Formats: sequence, structure tokens, C-alpha cells
Amino acid sequence: MIDTHCHLDLLKEKDREEALKDTRLEYLINVGFDKTTISNAIKFARDYEKVYITIGFHPHEADKVTDEDLDWLKSLAERNSKVRAIGEIGLDFYKNYSDRKKQEDIFRKQIQIAKELGLPVVIHMREAEEKTIRILREEGAYEIGGVMHCFTGSYETMKKAVDMGFFISYSGIITYKNAENLREVVKKTPTSRILLETDSPFLSPQPVRGKPNKPSNIFYTAEVLTKLLPNTSLEDVDRMTSQNAKQIFNLNGVVKKNTITYVINNKLYINLTNKCNLHCVFCQRERERNFWVKGHWVWVDRDPSVDEVIKEIGNPTRYDEIVFCGYGEPTLRFSALKNIAKWVKERGGRVRVDTNGLLFTFLPKEKLKELVGIVDTFSVSLNAQDEETYNKVCRPANPNAFKKVIEFIKEAKRLGFEVIVSAVDYNGVDMEKTEELAKTFGAKWKYRTYEVVG
Repeated sequence: MIDTHCHLDLLKEKDREEALKDTRLEYLINVGFDKTTISNAIKFARDYEKVYITIGFHPHEADKVTDEDLDWLKSLAERNSKVRAIGEIGLDFYKNYSDRKKQEDIFRKQIQIAKELGLPVVIHMREAEEKTIRILREEGAYEIGGVMHCFTGSYETMKKAVDMGFFISYSGIITYKNAENLREVVKKTPTSRILLETDSPFLSPQPVRGKPNKPSNIFYTAEVLTKLLPNTSLEDVDRMTSQNAKQIFNLNGVVKKNTITYVINNKLYINLTNKCNLHCVFCQRERERNFWVKGHWVWVDRDPSVDEVIKEIGNPTRYDEIVFCGYGEPTLRFSALKNIAKWVKERGGRVRVDTNGLLFTFLPKEKLKELVGIVDTFSVSLNAQDEETYNKVCRPANPNAFKKVIEFIKEAKRLGFEVIVSAVDYNGVDMEKTEELAKTFGAKWKYRTYEVVG
């Protein structure tokens, strides 16, 4: 796990030593926010291998900050390779310890320093959502990206920040009993953009609230995140948020590309192909092509062979389920799917196929019978309540695609497969009507949140 925002010099010595020795904490991002803590941060980064730092002047300090101080900050960042961001910087209109116009001026100047150095920014934002986002846009912060530290804002603000290339960092606040609105925002945050932090010694999570916070308490927050995100274990949260942190802070990390199989929540997923016969507007392959799924880069540069897949599976009973799922359509490799599924079932595994349901557009209907007894479940992406919406959202090549999906669902039910029908809550999709349609077929229903993949 990576604590992406802590203040090591403000911790009790025993808590600091515990964090530095805790092997579960791969990296600690230590934050300097004034002259003293910035100097301390430089020292900690020099003395401890696992400590990286961000430095900047907090909005509370704005009235004191001079141009000479900003030159000093820039020089430190240039000379110290473990400085991985400028921050925390931003606006605080809640306590107003500094003049608002001075806060804005120092904020803008530090964004420009970050741009000159090619570093991301770490943003403090309190009671200033609209102005913070406006300044980030006006100053071109989307060129470098950054982190919305200890985010407690609205869904709309989160979405605007993500659209500018920012990561959203959640703290122990998401564990608080009165944070239900924030937890709803967490549920809708793209999983490829979520970070975790403690902000220790502040903001202790609920189980230890009232006590000074420390980096090891990040696991309380991680546990809550597993409950907010579907199909997510603590191991998934660790891998996902750590990989996200390594991206934004340019930390060391080996990325496994050409991912044939990957594990999420003790289910083994098989990436059989990148090919797909849809062009769904919400899919990453049609957008920025960010194929991170809970810390796995889900893409292959070629279709893997049956033997390669079987070798990676090993003992299928180790997993709750073997799932054919990736950014491609697995039924496009029908023979490979059939052979692998048969191998898994013969060894006691359970098989699910996540599909767009367009099998009958390129193979005869009778082919589905060949999967009886070797596939347990089909999870079918319907994604629309009617043909017109389906054509707009999924953009099929086949003009009868919507009818073919429904035909597939009905036939799969008739043959005795378990069928789960899903849809993504993309703009224009009536989720209630789509659910009603799914249930008329006798299928189970799965609501999928846009951007929350995996």
C-alpha cells in the first residue's frame, strides 16, 4: 500500500518509526507545506529510501510567501530527485488564514513552477471548488495533472478534475458516519484514478477517531473502499491504488503488459483477445485507451494460444470463478473459448463468459449448444432499453445487433445457462427500463457504474 499524503515530521516518533519499518507500506509520500516542513521533507527523503516527497506552500501560508520563497521552492525541487510533485497548494476559503486574493496569486505561481519543472500538483481545496477548478483550467494544470488531496467535494467537481487528468485521493473521512454523500462520490470515481492517503497525523479513520493518525491506519480506509467498489478485495484496493500512485508520482514499479490472465477478488480473468465487434462510446478502447483495471494493464499485443492460457490458469479450483473478460469480445474466438472452458470444467472449475451477446451475428444459433455443460454463466452487456439507444451507445456494425443480443439472452436461458444482464449508466441509458427488459427474459440484473471498471 502507498500512503500518498502524510506529514512524517508531525507524527509522534514511535508512529513515524512504525511507518518507516512497516513492510506493508511500500512508499510514503511525505508532504512539506511551509518552510520548516519543506526542509524536513527534504531530510526525510534523503534518509529513507521508501520516502518520496511533495513540496509547496499551503494556502494558509500565502500571506507570508514572497517571490524569493517561490524561487527557493523551485530550486529545491530542481535539485532533489525525490521531489515528485508541487504541493500541497491551493485555496482554503473555510478558515481564511490568508487573504483570498493572495491565496489565488500564490496558487497560480506555484502551478507555473510545476509546469516549468514538469511535475504534477497536489491540491488543497476547501470551500473553494468552483474557483479551484477554474484556476487549474486557466493555468493549464491539465498539462501536468495532479492529485485532488483529501477530496470531499461533489461528484461534478470530481468529474471535472478527472477530465483534466487528475487523480482523486480519499482519506479516513470516507469512513465517517456522516460522510454518506462523499461515499456516493467514491462509488462513481474511476477506479483508475483513485488514491488513498492518511494525511496523518490528521483525520484518523472512524475506528481510531480521536487519536493521532498514522500511515498504518490507511488500511481502515482501504477496507471501506472494498465495500464501496463492486467485486473488490483488499488485495485489489492495494494493487489498484498503488499502481495509480506509481503513475502520478513516477515511482518505481514493474508493469506487466500483454496481460493474458489477471486476478480480481479471487476470480481469474482471461483476456482472450482485443478484438471487438462493438464501438461502445463509454469503452476505453474508444476513448483515451487507458486499459488499467484495478492495477492490471488489460491488453495483449496478440491473441494468446489455448496452451498459453491453460498454463497461466494452473489449478482452476484455486479461484472462485474463471471469467472470460477483457477489452475484446471472447466469443470471437469461439473454438479457443470452448477448449479452455472444457479444460477448466474437467478440473472442477467454474466458468463465466462476459459477452456483448452478438454471437449469433457471426455464428449459427446452434453453436451455443456446444457450450452447454462447460460454461456456467453468461454475463451479457445489453446496455440499452431499446434499439435506438443501443445503436447510439454501442455503435454496432450489424444493423440488427440489438435484436441479436435479445435472441442470445433468450436462447441462453432456454438452454439452461445462468444469465446475468448488465448495463452501464451512461448518459441516455434508462437503467430502470433496461432492468425491466432484462427481467422479462428471466435474467438476473447487474447495474454497472460508468468509469468504475473491474
